[in-house]
Amino acid sequence: MEGVSAAASVFGVIQLAGSIVKLCGGYLQETKNAREDIIALQRSITGLEGTVQKLFEFLQGPHAIKFPTCSLLVNNVSDCLSDLGALENKINPGRGKSMMRRFGVRAFKWPLKRTEVDRIIQGLERYKSSFTLSLQIDQTTLLTSVAWSADLIPQRLGVDELPIVAGAEFDSYMDQHEDECLPGTRTELLHHITEWAMSPQGIQKAISDDPNLASKSLKEQFDKLLLRPLLDFEPSTRHSPTTVIVIDALDECESDNDIRVIIQLLPQLRGPTTGHVRIFLTSRPDLPIRVGFSEIQNLDYQDLVLHDIPEAATARDISLFLNSRLSNIRKQRSLPAEWPSSADIKSLVNLSVPLFIFAATVCRVLEDPQWDPEESLTEILTHRGDRSQLDRTYLPVLNRVLNNQSEKQKAQLIQEFREILGTIVVLASPLPVYSLSTLTGLSENLIKRRLNSLHSVIRVPEIRETPLRPFHLSFRDFLLDPESRKKTSIWVDENQVHKNLATRCLIICYKLKRNICGLTSDGTLRSEIDPQIISNCLSPELQYSCRFWAQHLMQSHDPIPLIKDAFMFLQKHFLHWIEAMSILGLASELVRVVDLLQTMTLDEEDPEIPEFLHDAKRFILKTRQIAENAPLQIYCSGLVFAPRKSIIRKMFEGELPNYICSLPDVEDTWNAELQILEGHLDWVFSVTFSPDGQRIASGSSDNTIRLWDPVTGTLQQALEGHSDWVRSVAFSLNGRVLASGSSDNTVRLWDSATGTLQQTLEGHLGSVWSVAFSPDGCLLASGSFDETIRIWNPITGALQRTFAGLVGSIWSVAFSPNGKVLASGSRDNTVRLWDPITGDLQRTLESHLGSVWSVAFSPDGRKLASGSSDQTIRLWDPATGALLQILKGHQEGLRSVTFSHDSRVLASSDNEQIIRLWDSATGTLLQKFKGHSNSVWSLAFSPNGRILASGSYDQTVRIWDYAMNGLKQTLESRSGRLRSVAFSPDGRLLASCSDDYTVRLWDPITGDIKWNLKGHLDAVLLVAFSPNSQLLASGSIDQTVRLWDSSTGNLRQILEGHSDWPRSIVFSPDSELLASSFDDQTIRLWDTTTGSLLYKLEGHIDWLWSLAFSPDGRLLASGSGDRTVRLWDISTGTLQQTLEGHTDWVRSVSFSPDSSLLASGSYDQTVRLWDVTTGLFQRALEGHSSPVRSVTFSQDSRLLASGSSDQTPAACVIYVTNSSLPSNHCVDKLVRWKV
Repeated sequence: MEGVSAAASVFGVIQLAGSIVKLCGGYLQETKNAREDIIALQRSITGLEGTVQKLFEFLQGPHAIKFPTCSLLVNNVSDCLSDLGALENKINPGRGKSMMRRFGVRAFKWPLKRTEVDRIIQGLERYKSSFTLSLQIDQTTLLTSVAWSADLIPQRLGVDELPIVAGAEFDSYMDQHEDECLPGTRTELLHHITEWAMSPQGIQKAISDDPNLASKSLKEQFDKLLLRPLLDFEPSTRHSPTTVIVIDALDECESDNDIRVIIQLLPQLRGPTTGHVRIFLTSRPDLPIRVGFSEIQNLDYQDLVLHDIPEAATARDISLFLNSRLSNIRKQRSLPAEWPSSADIKSLVNLSVPLFIFAATVCRVLEDPQWDPEESLTEILTHRGDRSQLDRTYLPVLNRVLNNQSEKQKAQLIQEFREILGTIVVLASPLPVYSLSTLTGLSENLIKRRLNSLHSVIRVPEIRETPLRPFHLSFRDFLLDPESRKKTSIWVDENQVHKNLATRCLIICYKLKRNICGLTSDGTLRSEIDPQIISNCLSPELQYSCRFWAQHLMQSHDPIPLIKDAFMFLQKHFLHWIEAMSILGLASELVRVVDLLQTMTLDEEDPEIPEFLHDAKRFILKTRQIAENAPLQIYCSGLVFAPRKSIIRKMFEGELPNYICSLPDVEDTWNAELQILEGHLDWVFSVTFSPDGQRIASGSSDNTIRLWDPVTGTLQQALEGHSDWVRSVAFSLNGRVLASGSSDNTVRLWDSATGTLQQTLEGHLGSVWSVAFSPDGCLLASGSFDETIRIWNPITGALQRTFAGLVGSIWSVAFSPNGKVLASGSRDNTVRLWDPITGDLQRTLESHLGSVWSVAFSPDGRKLASGSSDQTIRLWDPATGALLQILKGHQEGLRSVTFSHDSRVLASSDNEQIIRLWDSATGTLLQKFKGHSNSVWSLAFSPNGRILASGSYDQTVRIWDYAMNGLKQTLESRSGRLRSVAFSPDGRLLASCSDDYTVRLWDPITGDIKWNLKGHLDAVLLVAFSPNSQLLASGSIDQTVRLWDSSTGNLRQILEGHSDWPRSIVFSPDSELLASSFDDQTIRLWDTTTGSLLYKLEGHIDWLWSLAFSPDGRLLASGSGDRTVRLWDISTGTLQQTLEGHTDWVRSVSFSPDSSLLASGSYDQTVRLWDVTTGLFQRALEGHSSPVRSVTFSQDSRLLASGSSDQTPAACVIYVTNSSLPSNHCVDKLVRWKV
């Protein structure tokens, strides 16, 4: 297509889009039906029009000649023009004027159904994405054939095509031979259930026709499949008979969180508006079940525990069941009329009570044609003395498969049964026999033969494609119980099975290849792929292996050896694995799998694997959304837009399609932007993390709140209910309640797990701009355009207090960490500090020259930040009201300020689309994040301090790795072996020393070398900063210690006198003294100002490995190869105490911050605690399996960390009191920290 022709077609799209927007406006004025649909379509058309307008301007501009011809772009423009024309014809009422004359205004009716509107919008969004992609490729190059195909628009499936679990339906073929309740059994229980079901309050079950709901959140499925249809019923239909909804085996949910959500959703089906319904739920009383019901204990529900049913009733029912089943077995197997005896039946009944599982298993054993029923019954009754019912149930079954076998046959059978049964019970998801054969390496016929003797405990289906599974989960529990090893040789080593499965899964995954389903185009949408093609190309065992190989690897006893196998697989098939997982609709699971692998490789000495996994995770985060929609795009858009130096891009460069004309200009490395969360239809005003960091909430001018998974980026829920813009969102302390403030003048409280609206707080007369919970969760503050602050009780919803009489609108409110102060930012240019309980104004902070849009306390409570439209951030002392700093650099008005979890970093944003990170102590600008295309209105740090979330007018939420780029550098000097590094206490400098005789001072933010400090005559082994950061000490093999001015790099002093190599240098707390120890077995105390030697401390008879000053500055501790710790008085240089007890070198000594305790770590693999005052030994901390090389206390003296070459540092709690010895216990093994 010529440039002029292209421009003409694009202009046609613009004209049609404008016409349709006007038509939609007319419908909005003339009709009342389908307003939401009309508005949604109008917005989508407007968005498309804006994108196409940019494309048109580019084609008309001076660079159009460089824009290469792309057939797919041409086709998309043409198809878009055609679709818009068809849409205009369908909604243009002009053709219906004669009808209107006949029938009046009522003929002016919106002609599209909601399903049609949804389908049209999906198509429009694909066109928009295609055109945007064309514009993004540096506007000078064009990637051909990478935009999604737009001529096939996904159609909604019927309700009958919703995915179901095979065999799960009532009266299924699979269950046709299963036991049912016999007449006359369970009469009391059935009567109880019937009485409960038919009592008042109920509904009828209804299901909507949205097939996509199967992949949506539980809340959305519940709302659309149950709650909304029930609420929409006409009143007359609510007098129908009671309907009982059955939820069986809730404890078998994959996720414990899903259990809690389901339990919390169910009470919404109560009440007169939802008809006559009862929920019948069965489950084992596992912890998640008990916790879930404890959270709704104030609601009306009934418990019925099978174990609590009177034993007489259960015994009677089991007796009836056994008599009936055994009678049938007697007839089928032609057994004597007296078989079994009354005494035997009575014994079986006694063995079975209180559960039916034993009786049912016994009957299946006796029915098995492989075995003689009389002999089987005799063997079963021999176990009547077993205490465990599981033993009585399963031991006879397992024991008999080994009867009458030679020792050699027995050994082979044991191995085969362990492998088969172990795989069946350990699988994360059941598989059919032929898949089990592939996973175990055993033939399908062999597995069937072995299972022939286990039909009583394993459900072996007649249909080949149906998965194998135990009849009851108790069989799995029995096989995996370590105690079973003492009872049967057919026990299962769970860890070994996981290891075997991980290995086999990785081998199976080598079958993956590019375009495994043979799709016709790289732009084929996943929704367009025939499920049968997926099943044919991705076998059940291959699907299973793709999903669970890492899970099995993690659960194996020693996963480290398998890591290298996994790495080899990923090096060859990483993109193929992403493709397969995306086709299966599991792209969101990829991030968690890589996270799992990263936790297993933190101690990996070879950096290649961790670096690969880091790059792999970034690649997945970048491409997940497009892979979910068009899986083959990972080879096109995914690789093309990956950074130039990305490991994945370089490793799989050969996968790039050969039709790509030229590559776009991209960054060299990954930037700080981790993910873009898209879904809002308008501006995003507010973002916040849940306290556990597991969710991000965002509020938007599309009137919704959305909950996201910050790890995978997937949308979990969309909360609807506000009738105007959502200005602010905030989680309660426990994360269970989410508050939202809106321009509809209300505050709403939501259950964050289920998304249900709990309360609507009314009272404000203007938009609610800000909401904040107090730290204890007892108060909720809201600031409004109506110039008031209101304090609410979030539990009852009652208004506690109103702060009125303010001069300007309240844009922001925030509680101090201790909850005693409430800060507010206002339109009157001030920050005000309030007592939230009394409502008293404590202080007014005046200095800003414009509206204060955001206020935030630092988590340590020492600072209050305020961001204003005067383009500045001010840091205040909230205790005194003093202005501490003014941070300048923004070119637009501030919109948001927030502190990191450790209070060290302050993030800010403005209308300039840039996020800035500041050092909160010095006010230094650390980093700028760019990526948003419009104003950034909200920022939030995750509780773990690793990521930053931002919400913008560009309708997106973005997640940033705030610890990378400017805050994390690779400092290279190529100067020989690096010996030691140290940060200055103020964090502004990093010192390093090496074998090239040089000390280097770095800027840790920029990575630049500030000073090369030269003067030493041999390798420099040690560096240490003074506590005031003004001096740097370096110790060298040249037998000197040198003192440098850290601000200028000038040499201040040369301290001479030692002989041999240096081992330790340390400054006193006031920076006035320096202690040094060398291999000459002496310690020297120096005056750092004059460089004069004050004392030479002698007494140790071996190398001195470690020195430490007490925080109060009175003592110096030394640890030596002579197995002792010595305490010295630094004012006199005299020896105070010699602490003996270690049996090997003492490598590290450390004082507690209160100077009362001293810890010492030794090559004898122990840490010892000593009373500093008396020198008495307090306690030995044992647990390391290698020499302890380092010990240090936490700031509150309660924690002690110890590092060892056994690669399992242990942290132990030290409880210190004035009157008793400290007690200790190991709280964690930090296998993730490499010493």
